Amino acid sequence: MTELFYRLWDAPTATEWYSFGFVLAGLASFIGAGELVRHVFRWPPEFTRKLVHISVGILIFFAPGIFTSAVPAMLLSVVFIIVNLLAIRFGFLKGMHDTNRPSYGTVYYPLAFLILVIVFWHRAPMILSLSILVMALGDAAAAIVGETIKSPAVYYLSADRKSLQGSAVMLLVSFLVLFFGIPEYFHHSDVDGTLVFAAAGVAAMTGTAWEGLSSRGLDNLTIPLSVAFVLSSYLIPGQAEIERFTMGAILALLLAGGAWKMGVLAPSGAVATFLLALLLFGTGGWKWTVPILTFFVLSSILSRVGKKRKQAVEGRFEKDSVRDYGQVFANGGIAGVLALLNFLFPSFDLYPVYLGSIAAVTADTWGTEIGLASKGTARLVTTWKPVEPGTNGGITAPGLLAGFVGSVVIVVSAFPWIDDAQILLPIVILAGVGGSLVDSVAGATVQAEYRCPVCGKATEKRAHCNNQPTHHRRGVEWITNDVVNWVCGTAGALFALTLLQFSNVFEST
Repeated sequence: MTELFYRLWDAPTATEWYSFGFVLAGLASFIGAGELVRHVFRWPPEFTRKLVHISVGILIFFAPGIFTSAVPAMLLSVVFIIVNLLAIRFGFLKGMHDTNRPSYGTVYYPLAFLILVIVFWHRAPMILSLSILVMALGDAAAAIVGETIKSPAVYYLSADRKSLQGSAVMLLVSFLVLFFGIPEYFHHSDVDGTLVFAAAGVAAMTGTAWEGLSSRGLDNLTIPLSVAFVLSSYLIPGQAEIERFTMGAILALLLAGGAWKMGVLAPSGAVATFLLALLLFGTGGWKWTVPILTFFVLSSILSRVGKKRKQAVEGRFEKDSVRDYGQVFANGGIAGVLALLNFLFPSFDLYPVYLGSIAAVTADTWGTEIGLASKGTARLVTTWKPVEPGTNGGITAPGLLAGFVGSVVIVVSAFPWIDDAQILLPIVILAGVGGSLVDSVAGATVQAEYRCPVCGKATEKRAHCNNQPTHHRRGVEWITNDVVNWVCGTAGALFALTLLQFSNVFEST
């Protein structure tokens, strides 16, 4: 990998610099043509934006064949990142930027290309090209179909409006691009049809899921990077985990779909769960999947305990127990990042750190669920004064005990894959309880809290009784419960990492 990184800076030949000029002129002409068409024919900016989107993507697809050195490709990326940032800032090139929503998609586009060049230019250039082509054709097809159909089936997973017809076309176009493009990776020699079908199918599903979930142009980053990651897991020798990734996709679909049908997950939460489960199982198999699956299943069961008592305080919380994508990523996002890092850098064993993160979100979730269902007195963690049940930063004795038990359950679920249980058990338990206490402190100090002007109750919601706007009472407005849960997972991971280092030092002395 180090050798490949240094090869990125190989000096281009004079011919390549001439090619760089032609490509730069070609990209500029596509953008200029989009502006001309918008002005002369009065076409809507969204249409011309997609026209440029497709044209640029097709040109970039051929970049590895045009240049030997990666320097011109990286320079093109940097130039357009800067140009597009300036265009958004000062309001020019409206044919590319003037859409129905604020978006940095035209910045994410060259940024994605830059990342793919750094990772795949010398290692697997066809993966770079196919990932960009999926975004250029699949994403554009989804938008065009969704906007031209008279009565599309509209859905919202995040802030952006999507259509089922557009997503279906995205899935189909992405699959076809990959199904016919992947054999080029093998130069049509001894290509395994099952491998091509599986890789194209899983990558297309992943890209479509990210397209549906992303908003404000972020899909220009998430689609190509996720598709490239899946393709690399199937195609690159030494990294390929074909059976595991395929099984992971099947299990992720079953888990997400089943949880959605049972009412445990909102549609956006089901999509996020599919993506997270695919990542965890695809990169780490059952070893990395069982602990978070244990958290998810048992926490869903606990959410139904003491439902009558919980109904009295449900109005305080920003979200209910049916988890959306924000809640799924807030609880499992750090775990997913750690699994990915462990996959990319296997020399670092991040499994204990991962367990610390899962233990922390488990302790926090179980503490909240049992604390609300019990009759114990809630006290503010920072002052120890009695507070109403459900108050941010409030803790109870039953809740603390539940958090301790939850941490134990998580480390026990990992017993088949750990050799030093005597050392890891106390580390994970302390990381879990410690992370949940950090969550409580954050809830009591910096998490946003509002007061309803109608009923006078404290709440996490910006609107309460009859959708009346609430008044900001304390905390930082952008620090929501989801943000605090990210902090909780991060704190658990950091506690585990720190305790692990202390244990290593103690053993060596």
